[in-house]
Amino acid sequence: MSWSGTVTCSHCYQRGHNKRKCPTLTAQIKDKYEGNVLAANAARERGDEDLTWYNERAEHYRQQYLKRTKIDLATGEKITNKAAKAARMKNVTCGYCKQRGHTRRTCPHVKVDKQVFVEETRRVRIAALESAREVGIGIGSMIPIRSTGYHKDGEWRHDILTVRYVQSVLWDDCHANRINLIVKHVDARKLGAPNQSPYTSRDQLHKLVQANDTALRYAAAEGQDLPPSSLIPTLDPPKGWLQPTEQSLEKAIKQTFPTTGNEYAKQRGYDYAYPSGTTKEIIKDLGLTEHYPNEKWT
Repeated sequence: MSWSGTVTCSHCYQRGHNKRKCPTLTAQIKDKYEGNVLAANAARERGDEDLTWYNERAEHYRQQYLKRTKIDLATGEKITNKAAKAARMKNVTCGYCKQRGHTRRTCPHVKVDKQVFVEETRRVRIAALESAREVGIGIGSMIPIRSTGYHKDGEWRHDILTVRYVQSVLWDDCHANRINLIVKHVDARKLGAPNQSPYTSRDQLHKLVQANDTALRYAAAEGQDLPPSSLIPTLDPPKGWLQPTEQSLEKAIKQTFPTTGNEYAKQRGYDYAYPSGTTKEIIKDLGLTEHYPNEKWT
């Protein structure tokens, strides 16, 4: 807009309209469409078989003209807004599955992939809880492990033996992409101390058990006495944990199916585009094979 308040077209530089309403540009688009149609017809009469380039260019200008005027140059008829939108949607490419005709918001594939994620999470959690209960460690357990830190003599060492108190379980962190239970634990000697650090360590439960076994073997080899592991076998998940839903898995689903970032981060992941293993088994069990055309189903 100029200083006088009059709109100036960035295409023809005439005043009184903008580029979107420019009659000169509209006429040029129509001329280019008709030129490509004539060129395609002439090539056909010469016996040329490949008319792809002319047809694609003609379609490109037809769509531009349709968007500007709501008139279809192929028929000469004016179309409704609904029909114009439907025509435009045919050329829209989904940012998730990369197929044409819909957007990510209405993509049927992202919906079924989330269904598969929820079911896989359910199965993962059942297995993780069963495995954890077999180990016998729960909230309140105290187990000796080797750690790295300052020894009581003030030296930094890699073989400090401490007793860790299992403080809590990060239940929500167990899902289809993280198949193990993760626990938070603190130094048992500092429990209730006025200067206790607010920070805790966290480990996958099976790794904490392995660390406990290593510590016991190390202590035996060094002739050291360690307090026995105090295990509490009760490990009860919160209500609904074994029956997850999209709502309860909102954080994990946002991480697995992001809507922000570059186009590669937002597109369908390899595990769903080319499913295998447990994911493939779940797709078959749920009867969703039609949404996974890249995989052979027998």
